[in-house]
Order: sequence, then structure tokens, then C-alpha cells
Amino acid sequence: MKARLPLLLFALALAVRLAYVLQEYPVPPQDTPDYDEIALNLLKGEGFVARENWFGFEMRSWRAPFYPFFLAAVYGVCGHSHLAVKAVQAVVGAGTVALLYGLGLRIWPAAALGAGLFAAVYGPLVVSAGEVMSETWFTFWLVLAAYLLNAPAGRLRDWLGGGVAIGLAALTRPVGLLLWPALALVALLGERREGLRRSLWVGLALGATILPWTVRNYLVHQTWVPISTHGGFILARSNAAQPDWRREQGWGIARETFVQIPSEVERDRHWQRQGLDFIRTHPGTYLRWSAERFLRFWYFFQPGYNFWFALLLPFLTVGLWHYGRREGFLLLSVFFGISLAAFCLVLYGSVRFRLPLEPFFILFAAAAAEDLVRRQGRRGWLLLGGAVVANLILYWQDEALRALVLEWLHRWQLK
Repeated sequence: MKARLPLLLFALALAVRLAYVLQEYPVPPQDTPDYDEIALNLLKGEGFVARENWFGFEMRSWRAPFYPFFLAAVYGVCGHSHLAVKAVQAVVGAGTVALLYGLGLRIWPAAALGAGLFAAVYGPLVVSAGEVMSETWFTFWLVLAAYLLNAPAGRLRDWLGGGVAIGLAALTRPVGLLLWPALALVALLGERREGLRRSLWVGLALGATILPWTVRNYLVHQTWVPISTHGGFILARSNAAQPDWRREQGWGIARETFVQIPSEVERDRHWQRQGLDFIRTHPGTYLRWSAERFLRFWYFFQPGYNFWFALLLPFLTVGLWHYGRREGFLLLSVFFGISLAAFCLVLYGSVRFRLPLEPFFILFAAAAAEDLVRRQGRRGWLLLGGAVVANLILYWQDEALRALVLEWLHRWQLK
């Protein structure tokens, strides 16, 4: 039976995701038109380029490459079908659940099944499969990397596989690179010689994975662009007197910007300087924005009450406290800490950044819940049931709760 559990969890997760996908909810626009255009241009033989959203100016490295190439592969086989994309992502999301169960077996076996079952039905992970966005794949690569890097035997092939998985995560969303310094930091905190050797092999595989794209970018731009030219824009628009994440309609780029700075790379560097200059010259405002972004990261309305994350949060807190420094868990907690710092101190603290970390959150929470049940027995199960019922009541009173939270945030000028 135990040997079949990963397959059963995969089947359950796939069934839940396909049931959601087949409802054919409208695809939220977000970055989808850009991804679609690049994918279709690849199929037309025009290369990795977007123009339609950029006043006809060519953007050849604005997006990380993996997701547009994935869309091009699906469209090449099935035609321009978002339903086909979502169906494939349902399979990928189900694979993430099976991998999370495997990761749980390697880190804390008693919590593995609970983590797998909860991840299979966890609302935000299910919904992400129904969007034409990079989250589903990015989450898969992160969980795969953590699974390989926690291999008990410390085999070279697992280290190299973990490095490739981190590289593919970075080629999906560049913040995936943060997993490698987290690994190196854990090495310094533990068995340094063996840990550093592992980090070097992982870094070698990571570098080899992203190198072809970096070379491609050099040939296109005649300058150093490791993955994308998107970072400067995010840095500048996240750190300004009126940052875009505080606006109702933000993140647009005026045509005049393209006219004044036609070079894609020069625009990126201009924005980098702009963002860093603001941080340097407005330290007080920057610290305030960082505090707001920290709250924004944990915000549990999307826009409605996020029952799933709110249920997870107290158990996650206990799990981080009790297990965060233990072997296996340590890599996850350090990666979470580094990511949280990047999202809140540099970027814009969106709940979109939180989603790919939530499988790891589920594992921490499952460990805490297992400990509660093991220690308290029947009382522990009653407490778990009480947490579910309490969150259902809060979900039922969604509008009143949201109004109360918004009133508090506005009173303290945090929104």
C-alpha cells in the first residue's frame, strides 16, 4: 500500500485539478497576453520576442524563457488552446503533490501523508493550474529541487539533478536562484566540507542549465543579461514615492519611455539605478514600504477570504518554530527567509510570491498538526476540527471581516 501512495495522491490531486480546469473559468489577464504572444511568435519562426503590449518596440528578454517555450510546445501540438495548457498544468500540479509527499518522507515521514493529502486539495494550488501563468511550473521545479537536495545518500546525481531543477526554476522565474544561496548557507551552518562540496556541484549544474540562455541573450544584446531584463523595472516600480503596488492601475509603461530609451537593456539598467537611488535617498519611506510589503505578503484576502491559507497559517507558525532548524527542514526555512527578505525588501510583497512557497508551508504545518495529534490524541483531532470550523465561520462572514481588516489597514495608513 505504501508503495502505491504517491500514485494515489497523484490521482487524487489530478482529479481535483481537472475538475476545476474543466469548469473553464475565464483566464485572468495578468501576464498571459505577453506569454501568449511570445509563444505564438516562436511558432511563427519570429523568435523569442513580444511587441504588441510595447507599442511595437521589440522585447526579446523581458520574460524568463521556460514558460513561453512551454506554451509554444502545447500550442504546437494542440493549437492555441488555453484549456490544453491548463490540462497539462493539472498534471504538473499533481506531480508537485506526489513530490511533496516524497519530500515529506525524507524530512519528516510521520507528516508526509497529511502534507500530501492537504496539498492535493489545497485551493490556491488547485486554482493556479487554471491560470496561464508560470506559478504551477515554478512551484514544481522548487519542490523537485528540494526533494533531490534532501536525498539521504548524498549522491552526486541528486546534487546535479537538484542544480538542474534550480536552473529550470530560475528560467521560469529568476527568483528561483535564491534556493542556491540558501543551500550554501545551510552548508556553512552544518558539515562545511561536505556541504560546500555539494553546493559547488549544485552550482555547477545550475550554471550549466542557464548558460545557453545567457549566451543567447549576449548574442541578442551584445551585453551581459543572465536571464531577463525585467528586474530593473520591478525594482524601480516597487521602490518609489508612489510605488505601483499601492496604485489601483499600476505597472504600465508609457510609450515615451520606449522612445527616450529604445534599448531594452539600457531601460533595465536605468530602472535599476532609479530604484537603488530611491532606496539610498529615501531610507525612511523605503523602510515603511518594506513593512507594508511584509504585511502584504501575509494578506489573506485574494480578494475574498483565503480559507486555505488562513487555516494553514497558525500551524505553519508552530511548525517553523519547532522544526525550522532541524535537518531537512533547515534548507526550506532558510530558503523561505531569504525569499521573504527579497520579496519585502526589494520587490513588492505580492501573494503571488507566496504561492510557490506554500507546498513547503504545508509540510511545516503538517508536521505541527501531526505533533499535536500525537501528543494530545483525541483532543488534538478536536482542536484540528475546531480550526477548520472556525475558518469556515470566518469564510462565511467574509465581507464583514474584510471590511474590518481594511478599516484597520486604512486607519494605520498601511493600504
